[in-house]
Order: sequence, then structure tokens, then C-alpha cells
Amino acid sequence: MPERWADVLDRLAQIAGAEGAILLAADMQNLRWLSSQTLAKVMEDFASGGWAGVGTRTQRLLQAQHAGFILEEDVFSAQELADDALIRDFLRPRGLGWATATALPLPTGDTLIFSIERRYADGPVPRAATEILDSFRPHLARAALLSARLKLERVRAAVEALELIDLPAAILTHKATVQTVNGSFAQLIPSLVRDRRDRVTLADPAADALLAQALSSGPARESRSIPIPSDGRHPAMVAHLIPMRGLARDIFAGSASIMVMMPVLPGRVPGPELLEGLFDLTAAEARIARGIAGGATLAVLAAAQGVSVETIRSQLKATFAKTGVTRQVDLARLISGLNLKR
Repeated sequence: MPERWADVLDRLAQIAGAEGAILLAADMQNLRWLSSQTLAKVMEDFASGGWAGVGTRTQRLLQAQHAGFILEEDVFSAQELADDALIRDFLRPRGLGWATATALPLPTGDTLIFSIERRYADGPVPRAATEILDSFRPHLARAALLSARLKLERVRAAVEALELIDLPAAILTHKATVQTVNGSFAQLIPSLVRDRRDRVTLADPAADALLAQALSSGPARESRSIPIPSDGRHPAMVAHLIPMRGLARDIFAGSASIMVMMPVLPGRVPGPELLEGLFDLTAAEARIARGIAGGATLAVLAAAQGVSVETIRSQLKATFAKTGVTRQVDLARLISGLNLKR
């Protein structure tokens, strides 16, 4: 029950005589956390100040591989404690600096960390408190596991719902790897989509370059549309990368975005509204794309819209960038659902 985790964190903090407790994913590149209300401002400062990559507390905890709560003295020497930048420059200036923590792996691929933060003036967490906390650890592990499984079932239900309307869909993790797919998407692997260990890739090099660019800054924060030419076996498609905003900081789901593959089938030239949605075009760019697909020249388009040919060229350049093509003929073929010839 997600709404009860804050109470659990407060109870853990009380056992340790601490200021508060934090539950966060060990993936420091994609910060997701829950915390006691007393530490909410600290965590906001931690995230906004770029402190996630500072210090070695998380690395030391994970390297210890200890099936219980551990103290700083278990993984740091006295001198290392004094020199650790996160403890020295972030925690102690905020009145903190002592903690006990434990790590729990989840089936989603994430590792969760329970970190109980004690005020520096109160001294280290007593080892007797860690023994009490260890008695709760199996229950915390089971509850976290159940939460993760329930979240995973929710995202699986989302992609299966798209299966009902014949849309291939997959859920991507915060590390841009495939978490789960529906049956239609599975049929595109590996001919169109590659489920690799480092990140999901597209078989078409140009399309994959656009995907890599979309994923380069971490989980998708805005919807992106990536055109994929026909490979002879599959029709031309548009891969829509859509952020799962409701799960943006959900530490249990491990889900960041949904990838939906939309076939572009032969037929009449789509209307401008559909082109806007398929390729993230502006209204003007959609009119240009539709005109090019219909065989209009730049001069004709300029005259029809009452603008200069240079304005049309500028809009066409932006359209090229969004659709991943570099020539008018390729744009016309893409919009018409024809096979692209490189």
C-alpha cells in the first residue's frame, strides 16, 4: 500500500533515534525516492544540487553486500568519513551525517536502499538499533517485492490493452532497457527492434540514431516520435516514445516510458492533424509535409500559404529533422507509407 510507506519510514527513524528515513532506488542517474516529511527538503536539495554523484556512500553500501543494516564504521575508516564529500559538504552542514542503511534487490532490476539519517550532534546510530532494524528487514523486503510485482502487473496490463487494438507496445525502464512487451511488439524483435542489455535499439541505423538522441538524457521527459522506414518485411512505422508521468518517481515500478509502434500503411495522404501527432510537427510543418507528399513544389506551397519560398524551406528543414529524412522524395514516400530507398 503506497500511502503507508511514509509511516513505515517514520517508524524506522524512531527505532534509530534518527531525524528521518529515505527509501530510494540505487540508480543515482534517475533519482526516485520516498522520504519522511522531515527530510523532504534535504532530498529536494540533494536532487537539484547534483549531489547524487558525489561521495561513495551508495557504492560502499552496495559493495558490502550485507544482508542487514550497516553503519558507516562498517564500510568507512575514520579518515574516509572525514574526507567523504557528501558527508562533509552536504549532510553535516544540514545537521546530519550519521546513518544506517540496507540494500534490497527487486525483480524489476532496481535495488532499493533504506537509509536512516541521524543528526550529527546525536552521534552514530547505536549498533543495538541496527539489530532491531534487522528483525524488520525481511518484512520490508517482502513488502517491497509485493509492491514491485503489483506495479509490474499494472504496466503489463497497459501494454496488453494496446494489444487489443493491434498496437505493438513495450515498457522501457529508466535505463532504456525493455521491461515488458505485448505479443505484437514481440513479433518485431529482432527484425525491427533489438532488445539489448545496454538499451533498446532499432535495426534501422538512422532511426536508431534518433532513438539514441531521445534517450541520451535519461528517461523520456517529453513524447518523441521516430520514423522507421519499411524493411520489406514490415511497413513503415513511427515509434512513439511516451513518458509514464504517473510513475516518474515510482521507485517500485522501475518503468520510465512506453514505446508504441504505429504502422504507416499505404493509402491516401494523412491529414495535417494526424501528421502533427505522428511526427511531432507544428501545424505549418504538417501542411508542408502533406503538400510534399501530394506532389506540390515549394513555390506552390509558398503561394498557397502567402509566405516566401525561404520560409517554406525553413519549415521543410525542421520537418526533415523531425522525420529523420533528408530529401523531399523520401519525405513523400514516408508520408505515403511507401518503402524508403536509401
